[in-house]
Amino acid sequence: MNEVLDNQMRSFVSRLSRTFSAIPVSNIANNLGGSPDDIKQYLETLIKGGHLNAVLEQSDKPNTGAVLRFFLDPTQGPLAKTEKQQQQALFEQTLRNNMLAEQVKDADYRLTLTKEYVESLKRANKKQGAGGETVDTAWDDGNMEEDMMEDMH
Repeated sequence: MNEVLDNQMRSFVSRLSRTFSAIPVSNIANNLGGSPDDIKQYLETLIKGGHLNAVLEQSDKPNTGAVLRFFLDPTQGPLAKTEKQQQQALFEQTLRNNMLAEQVKDADYRLTLTKEYVESLKRANKKQGAGGETVDTAWDDGNMEEDMMEDMH
């Protein structure tokens, strides 16, 4: 349960970057229901853990305290990557996407075979039922004594 709450809080803070380029930690604390110092410490762990591309700065304005500044550009901030690192990450993601596409194609092929097999079984059952006569596949009808008696005569 703690992981769910932590993930939800991390998601909330991350979504703030869609609206704000910078936001005072006290505002975040008011929305999350914690003390600014606790929230500041939590934000520092998110930044250090690589979950948040942002920095905490001390504001010049009085009574504002720390401000969380987001970096939307991947070449800036604590998670900044060089162009070569970004190309490598894109290459690796492309490989993962291609592998996933192959798995989907294989699964689709197997599903197609399964559908065809099921359809052929349905057609075979309809043909068998349409003739009016069904083939008795039971080799033992339970009258073995009668058969033996007939063979004796």
